[in-house]
Amino acid sequence: MTNKQIALAFDELANLMELHEEDPFRIRSYASAYLTLRKLDSPLAELSDTELKSIKGVGPAIAGKIRELLETGQMATLEKYRAQTPAGVREMLEIGGFGPKKVRQVWQEMGIENPGELWYACNENRLVEYKGFGLKTQEDLKNKLAYFFSSRGKLHLDTALAEAEAVCNFLISQYPNIQIAPVGEVRRRCPVVESVEVLAAFDGDLRSAFEGSDFVAEKREDGKIILRKGEGATVVLHQCSPEEWGSKLFKHTGAPAFLRFCSRKSRDGFQKFVQRRSGF
Repeated sequence: MTNKQIALAFDELANLMELHEEDPFRIRSYASAYLTLRKLDSPLAELSDTELKSIKGVGPAIAGKIRELLETGQMATLEKYRAQTPAGVREMLEIGGFGPKKVRQVWQEMGIENPGELWYACNENRLVEYKGFGLKTQEDLKNKLAYFFSSRGKLHLDTALAEAEAVCNFLISQYPNIQIAPVGEVRRRCPVVESVEVLAAFDGDLRSAFEGSDFVAEKREDGKIILRKGEGATVVLHQCSPEEWGSKLFKHTGAPAFLRFCSRKSRDGFQKFVQRRSGF
């Protein structure tokens, strides 16, 4: 497991324990572990138990849970709280800005057990009947839910950027002089990314570079290479010749609407040029 995956497990554990009103001290410990582990440079999988315990904020108990995740891919304590919590309630914890205390309130007091039910409750003005939920809070929650539903199945920018950079770094390790960079939504720094894309300028078969690696590479008929690594996101690898780098970087980075606008302006400008030269 990656450092990020391990850190997220502690974040989920802290949220679930707060949802169930468990010991605040333990909750703060797990939340602190999440903040520490996600910023750690050294891969946790390469550290000894002694080195794990030496990390600030990581005592023997948390170090043991890290080791458990590394060896089994699961954490018994986290699985216990997952089992106690309906899947839809766990999903509500993923709504940005809607914390465990509010999730517990709508679950326990209102009987709401998933984001869909919460959406209907907002639209029917049922939340304003409860303490802590005024019209302004309800409207704010509707906006948060709209964003949540629109971004489902997508990646946040930091995750998408990490996936794209993993591909870039791998190919640079194979071909030090290769021109390669993230493109599309990742390069445009979109907060939520639907497709992780990378462009490489290289004369040769890039798919062969992934043979024997942790990446699974599939070349499509359109020339794109589809990459997957473990449980990570799918990455689309575009390839061009070194001479095409500039134009292809522009093409694969621009938003569709922007590219259509540029194409139309270019076409209109060419037509005006022809008209001036022809005397019309």
